[in-house]
Amino acid sequence: MIAMIRYRTSVFAAGLATLAGALVLTAPGASAQVWRVDVSAGTSIGLGTSQYGAGCSYTVTVQGRPGDAAWFYDIEGYGTFSPQTVVIGTDGRASTSWTPQAAGWHRIYADSYYGSAATGSITVGTGINLGSACVVV
Repeated sequence: MIAMIRYRTSVFAAGLATLAGALVLTAPGASAQVWRVDVSAGTSIGLGTSQYGAGCSYTVTVQGRPGDAAWFYDIEGYGTFSPQTVVIGTDGRASTSWTPQAAGWHRIYADSYYGSAATGSITVGTGINLGSACVVV
């Protein structure tokens, strides 16, 4: 009888240890694993108050933990990303192309499983896409 109780206790303890180890491996990190989002104005020419124009494309670069996936979305604005999801490279960076569809206020977020980062407020004006450059009025 004592041997059976010790066996059950050992199995129970082993089960708890396995569960605790699994929880540690899947617990979110203490800090965000995507920590920076930058939007390059590229060859845009701002004639007004903005360097970004609706209908023109811009490079968005995310910095984070190598190997993590990051997906992008545009808050308060209408914008598309190509591709929507990227894998952060060994240099800690990944890029996508963002095309704002409407003038106004935009904020771009990049999310990973462990955290997110955002740009500041981006004001988008009316863009005239010339192919190699964008004129923003």
